[in-house]
Amino acid sequence: MEVNRRKWWIISLTGTVGFFFAIAPVLDPYIVIEIGSGFTLKINDIIMLFLTMLCFSKSYRFERKTGFLCMWLLGLGIIGIFGNLVSNTDMANSFKNLIVWLIYANSFKNLIVWLIYAFCLTYLWKTPCRDKFFQWMEIIAIVASMLVILQFVSGYVGIAMWDGKIPGLALGKYDGWAGYIDINTGDIRPNGIFQEASYLGIYVSVAYVQAFKEEKIKRMLLYAIAMLMTTSVVAIIILITTTVLILIMKNRIDLSSKMTRRILFLIGVFIVGLVVVSNTNEAVADSIAYIMRRFTNFNSDLNGARMSSTKYRIVGHVELFSRYSILQKMVGVGIAQYGNLFNVKSYGNVWVTTLLNCGILGVGYLITCVLNLVKRIRRENIAFFVIFVLVLSSDWQWFSWYFFMLISACILSSNDNSERVAGN
Repeated sequence: MEVNRRKWWIISLTGTVGFFFAIAPVLDPYIVIEIGSGFTLKINDIIMLFLTMLCFSKSYRFERKTGFLCMWLLGLGIIGIFGNLVSNTDMANSFKNLIVWLIYANSFKNLIVWLIYAFCLTYLWKTPCRDKFFQWMEIIAIVASMLVILQFVSGYVGIAMWDGKIPGLALGKYDGWAGYIDINTGDIRPNGIFQEASYLGIYVSVAYVQAFKEEKIKRMLLYAIAMLMTTSVVAIIILITTTVLILIMKNRIDLSSKMTRRILFLIGVFIVGLVVVSNTNEAVADSIAYIMRRFTNFNSDLNGARMSSTKYRIVGHVELFSRYSILQKMVGVGIAQYGNLFNVKSYGNVWVTTLLNCGILGVGYLITCVLNLVKRIRRENIAFFVIFVLVLSSDWQWFSWYFFMLISACILSSNDNSERVAGN
């Protein structure tokens, strides 16, 4: 659907919320204040609280159809409590993590803020801001993609270039900034204005799908080139998957036959051109070699003893599940407890982490919740849902702003009125 062009200088609550959904992933790592390890206030926290109060003042009614995240957490929280009881793990810490999930922050906040934050997304998603969300996302994605190209060229030429971190803003003490050059390998991995290359890939993939639906060839090519230049396996898998999916679903999204032929032609030309350029340009050849190494070493990374980033993202510490008792396999060991219980780094994708936290019942419940999300999504927007599932399966994006942004792309587009949230 063509995004409705409107006057940019008119400020409204709808436009502001749409802009916030689009800019929040960029601002995600930046903080306002941090006290010890127990209190962190992020820029997004302040903006979200302010916008939620404005939305609440317009309509205080709690909508179940936009408050589904509370139901997700309620079910997982109850299962996690049983995991605490079965495993005799720290229930207080699990309660704290459950409330942290409710307010989607990574650190402790006072109880009043928790209670407000638990409902924030419910009220923000009630705002009919789809058009503004995609308008601003297009601008941000274009700027980020152009910066990726500049970072890529600068990295190989050896010219100093802005690493994308916004000057004057601070990161949390546990957050780092990857930049466009991998400090461990020296590989060029452009990150645009995002914390790392894979995050840019996740963000731009949504803009890519939207441009595909609207048959904007030039923007599609820009986004695709940026995603490939990141050399992120996640970004490349999403790019290939969504392209194939949209071509398969061309009739459901009203993709014209002319557009389909142009896309297939461009894919062919792009592949041939990539082969030719890689034989004449060292930078492109190095990037292709890096990507191929990531894919060819995929199996060895998963089966090796070393916990590589690929192994963490795909399987995490799933081997610990075999050490669980029968009851633990059913309900887990409690939210955020397996790391302390087995003295390992508690990182993995959402499915593996949920399995270890809340057991088979927890994974089953989460799968049911995610599948129920499909009911709120129009068929022509199913590609956004596919991106959401791929991200859950390849990273710990749980109640982060990438998590919220992907859900927003799904449900803000699944409505009867082009500017209304699904079911509202």
